Amino acid sequence: MFKRLPFMLCTLPAVVVSLAQAQDTAANQPAITGTWEMSWDTPRGPMTATMELKQDGNALTGRVQTRGGWQEIKEGTVDGSSFSFVVELTRQDQTFAIRYSGTLQDDGTLKGTITTPRGENPWTGKRAER
Repeated sequence: MFKRLPFMLCTLPAVVVSLAQAQDTAANQPAITGTWEMSWDTPRGPMTATMELKQDGNALTGRVQTRGGWQEIKEGTVDGSSFSFVVELTRQDQTFAIRYSGTLQDDGTLKGTITTPRGENPWTGKRAER
């Protein structure tokens, strides 16, 4: 047993450091990165959409799926727990921008506002179940 002691004393710190680095990497993963299910009410009834978001520093990329299919997000930014982005939709040969803004809440959900040419609607979001 004592013959292995020097090996264990050299190996143990390396294992501890590796585990600490792995935990640090997971803890530093941007909280907004992931797939989200969002919902909001409109005069036409409840609406839902799926967002796939990826945060890289202050930049936000991804896409949103609505009834019209997947749309790439543009102008995505993150500032602390707040974020915003734009999705352009084309309907009947007209293109218009929809601005999404929101905040990551302490409970891990999202709350925000969708701004369209017809006005604003509050929305909520939660992580999609895997």
